[in-house]
Order: sequence, then C-alpha cells, then structure tokens
Amino acid sequence: MSGPPPLPPVPAAKAEFKLTRSAIFPLVGGRSTWKNEHLLPIFVTLLVGISFFAVPFPLPPLTIKGKPAPEVLNVAGQIFFILAVYIAFMVNYYINQMCSRAKPGWLLLLVALFTGAMLGGVFWGLWYDFFYSVIPGTALEKSKNMVANLAGNLFGTGLCEEGFKAWPLFALALLGAALLSLSHRSKGRLSRFFAAARKRVGLCEPLDGIVLGVASGSGFFVKETLGQYVPHIMSQVKYPSAQAFDGLVLLLARGLPDLAEHSAWAGLFGYFIGLSVLQPRMAMFLIPLGWLSSAALHGAWDGISSVTNSQLIVDLFMIADGLLSYALLAGAIFKARDISPRLAAQSPPATVDAQRSIFSPVSAPAIVPIAGAYGSDGD
Repeated sequence: MSGPPPLPPVPAAKAEFKLTRSAIFPLVGGRSTWKNEHLLPIFVTLLVGISFFAVPFPLPPLTIKGKPAPEVLNVAGQIFFILAVYIAFMVNYYINQMCSRAKPGWLLLLVALFTGAMLGGVFWGLWYDFFYSVIPGTALEKSKNMVANLAGNLFGTGLCEEGFKAWPLFALALLGAALLSLSHRSKGRLSRFFAAARKRVGLCEPLDGIVLGVASGSGFFVKETLGQYVPHIMSQVKYPSAQAFDGLVLLLARGLPDLAEHSAWAGLFGYFIGLSVLQPRMAMFLIPLGWLSSAALHGAWDGISSVTNSQLIVDLFMIADGLLSYALLAGAIFKARDISPRLAAQSPPATVDAQRSIFSPVSAPAIVPIAGAYGSDGD
C-alpha cells in the first residue's frame, strides 16, 4: 500500500518590500536609467521641438552679398542649423551605442567641430588643390569619357574628402600612442593616469576609429551643406519664401541620406585606422585599403550621374551604394566588437581561441568586415 502523497514544496519567503527613495523617485539611485535606457535621444528630440518656438534667436543677422538678409531667411537659417545638428546627433548617438559607447559624447563633438572648422581653411585649400588641380580631379570629372569621369570622382571627391575627414583620427591615434608611451615610462598613479587618459581620448582600436570617423564625417557634412549647398540652392530663386523652402528641401533631401553616407564612409576608414593601431606592422597595407574603400564608395555615389541620364538608374544605384556602405559599416562594427581589447577586458576570461582572434595578425574577416561578421562565431 502506497504512502501519502508528498507535500508540495514550501514557497520561498518573499522579500519584504520597503519603500525607498529610488522607488519614489525612480531616476534616483539604482541602475543608471539615463545611460542605459536611451532617454537622451528622447530629451534631445523634445528640446529640438521646443527650440523651434524660440526661433529666431538673438543672433547676428545673415547677410547676402553684404546686405542684411530678410527676416524669413534668418529664421530659416536657424531652423536649418538645428535640424542638421539634430540629424547628426541621432546618427552619432546610435553608432556610438552600437560600438558599446566607445567614446564620450564631448570628444565626438570636439572632433566634429574640429573637422567643420578646418573645412574651408588654409589646410583644406591646400589639400583640395592637390587632389583637384595637381592630380587633377577637376579635369577628369569634366571629361566626357566615362572611365576618366569616374576616376575624377574617385581621386577628387573620394580620396580628397575621405582623407581630409581622417586627419583628426590620425591625430588622436598619435595622441594615444604618446599616452601609452608615457604610461609605460612612468609608475604608480601617474602611469594609471596616462593609461586612463589614453582609453578616454586616444584612438586605441577599431571601435574608437568607427565612432570618431562618424563624428568627423558629421562635422564635414554640416559645414559643407549649410555653408555651400544650401546657400547655393537658395540663390537660384528670387523670393525669400521660395529660398527658404528650397533650402529646407535640399537640407532634408541631402541630409537624411548624405549625412548617413558621409558618416558610413568615414567610419569605415576609421575602422581600418583602428586596425592599424592594433597591428602597426600592417598599417602600410590597412590604411591605404581603408582609404581606397571609402573613397570608392564615395566616388561612385557622386559619379553615377555622369554615367547615365536615367534618373531611375541613378536612384537605384544610390540606394544600392548606400545599402552597401552601411552594410560594410555594420559589419565593421560587429567585427570590431569581436576583436575589441576593451570589451574583452570587461568580459569573463576569454578562451584561447578568442584571445588569439584579438591579438593575432589581422584576419581576412577583419580586413573585409562584411565577410563573416553576420552570424559568424569567429574568424
């Protein structure tokens, strides 16, 4: 005869709920909601929307040919600036999140401002003249020969602009190398200070190169669009209201795809610069490869309209070029996370294979990041 059925397990005692300060004020204490739950883009979006009510701001009025611009153009110019910065912020925020917050926001802002400030300066003039006059990109772009025209867009627009956007990245890579050397030469707190400063502001790995490249591309785009393309299109029409409307249309039509493209190309080149920091012996191969890859995508984007008169073909090609550019950038991000020394140091002890993938010579999927980045377990 069987015994009585077993008694059900006694449930574990529930922890007594206590009314704490973080329960009453949920943004205080506990985990960092501000950093982890993506509230910043929401607040920035609200701020942008509210700022439109304050336009025009009490800023010096715009001038056109030495004369004060109509009030409607002052208002339009401020709205254009807010929209351009907002689009740039959103792109940089999400790329930086994908890269596990590789760099602080203030550094990305400084890189964008530096690139924008340099554009149009003396150095840009010399750089531009070399690619467009010495090579010469301008003559090739005006050629009726399709191959010569595409070559002009590669050497002129592509290599010129993508190389220019990379200068802040090279400067931060050199700064990182200098801080690393100082860290090795010093001891104690001073050594730890230099090591921490290198991680904070130096370009130390591909994740750093990607987010810094995207920031540089954003600064280039905002300055180029608001300083060149928007004023040019506005000058083509007579009435201020039509000028403002055409400028807004150009900003959105150029800003939404082109800012993303400028950022993707610069971020892709930044990935290869970061690879060269991890593997300095391969720098002579990696840097030209990254420069040429981003320049080819950029040159093709600008040069397709000279190959065909069909707007449909142009549009389809630009969609394909844009998708390829961002697929390569996404692949670079995935691969950069796989081989990141910083993320490896934050994770549990890696296996021998994982350690070898980080510190061994650069592998084929690392050089061609879209190959093996999606759904890949390793190299």
